[in-house]
Amino acid sequence: MTIEKESERIAEELAKISKQTNDGKLYKKDEIIYHPGDEDDSLYYIKEGRVKLAYLDESGRKLTLAIVGEGEIFGEMVLVGQHRRELLAQAIQDARIYEIEKGRFLELIQREPWLALKILELFGQRTREIERKLEDLVFKDIPTRLSRQLLKLIEEHGRRTPEGIQIDFKITHKELADMIGSARENTTSALNLLEREGILDKRRYRIVIKDEERLREKSRAF
Repeated sequence: MTIEKESERIAEELAKISKQTNDGKLYKKDEIIYHPGDEDDSLYYIKEGRVKLAYLDESGRKLTLAIVGEGEIFGEMVLVGQHRRELLAQAIQDARIYEIEKGRFLELIQREPWLALKILELFGQRTREIERKLEDLVFKDIPTRLSRQLLKLIEEHGRRTPEGIQIDFKITHKELADMIGSARENTTSALNLLEREGILDKRRYRIVIKDEERLREKSRAF
């Protein structure tokens, strides 16, 4: 079975249990789904839209760890005993989200054991992403971190256009800064440099990568 077919199968199973549980909820852009410290015993399935998962420190600084979209789940740490949220979950565009109570999800896994393997893969994937973020913060400079993040965004959320590969949702300089652990001003400077070099085009919160190969070279520069 291909990865695409496997993903479709997972989405279909989650959609079934979601419809049995509730009708889903529409979250408007920038609306909070949960805060760090919230007590919660559910997972969340995204029917439409995108959600960012971010770490907040005590001073309020934010580091975006992941952006998840249609057909994906988040909040999966309840499956390993987490009762209070450690991350912020926020819609970055209008999103319809189904809340799935932990017990109902475990019932689904009993009926469909292959889903347990998919959840383990999800844990591994998100752990690797956190490790990559830490590596970037410690060892990479801001232009390199930005290049790596842009490559990840076009890989996961890119859409090919005649001009290049467009990140398929609106994104601000501040949101990009939160993804790479940088100040907005420094992120803007790095973006402007990439634009002057003809690697990308940015306008009205849209970013189009015009030269993916040169962006990859930038991601390995340091």
